[in-house]
Amino acid sequence: MAEQSIGALAQKVIGPWAWWQAALKNPAAIGKTLPVHDGDPQQGYYRVRYGKDKPFEPVAIWKDEQGNWIAYRAGREVRAEDIWTSVCRNPVSYEAYVNADEGKGWPDDDKVVAAQVKPPEPTVGDNSGAADEAATLMDQIEAALAGMDAYKAISDDATAAKALSLRNRLNELSREADKIRTKEKEPHLEAGKAIDAKWQPLVKKAKAGADQVRDSIGAWETKKLQAERKRQYEIEQARIAAENAAHERDGETAALDAPQADAIPEGATGQIKATYGKAASVSAKVFLKEVTDYAALYAYMAGREEVQLVLRQLAQRALDAGRTNIPGITTEERANVR
Repeated sequence: MAEQSIGALAQKVIGPWAWWQAALKNPAAIGKTLPVHDGDPQQGYYRVRYGKDKPFEPVAIWKDEQGNWIAYRAGREVRAEDIWTSVCRNPVSYEAYVNADEGKGWPDDDKVVAAQVKPPEPTVGDNSGAADEAATLMDQIEAALAGMDAYKAISDDATAAKALSLRNRLNELSREADKIRTKEKEPHLEAGKAIDAKWQPLVKKAKAGADQVRDSIGAWETKKLQAERKRQYEIEQARIAAENAAHERDGETAALDAPQADAIPEGATGQIKATYGKAASVSAKVFLKEVTDYAALYAYMAGREEVQLVLRQLAQRALDAGRTNIPGITTEERANVR
């Protein structure tokens, strides 16, 4: 192939290859001391993504003996003038180009990602079913998870870049599986929505009525409970007064004859029996009415794990917003990978 002879020439610093060789040595110079112009390609070897965030494809650009531009992208002939500005900032060595062109991937590829992610090829028809998709995704996910062993400890930027490729692939597989799950479930969801639209108004209307009746019963039982508490309080006050009077007369008879408060079972005041359906139990329960001192309430609840979790989340939110004067915490600076 003509590329092979050109590749051999590229091992030397030759005029037509000078731009590419200089770009390989100093990529930061591209567009600065190494000018880039539309429609003015430079001979060399490059790579370009076949889609946003997709793997790179190898590209070779050179002039033939008649001075015509020739370019190949992943084995497909393309116009050098059209592809130039897309590839110029990604020069690669001839060896890297050949390996990629032969399907061996790039030096900075994660092996699992390189094996799984290929440029799309034209296909005729599609007989794969959901079960096949699930099995394929399962195999790919398992392979990607197995590849994590290579990144348990990362000690250089090149390894970090490969690890990021694997992370991106795992996220992509997760999205693909979730997309298929959503698609498969959609007909059932639509059927469920139709059923809900028919029955939920009836369910909610009947439940709302039942709750309203419950609240009315509760209001009546609360009124009875408060009256009983008042009666018990008045009896207790009469007993105390009788005791005090007895002691003043140096006798015990009056105290023994004083009214006694009724014993009320703890937490229960009885039942309501209906002529239809089940009985309802009625118990005395203390409800929160309002918070009058949040600091005191926090001090009382601070030892609870769920309170501490909420406070940690609120503190992190404040740190994310740029607050630096948060009392009661220590901080550390770490790299945040998104």
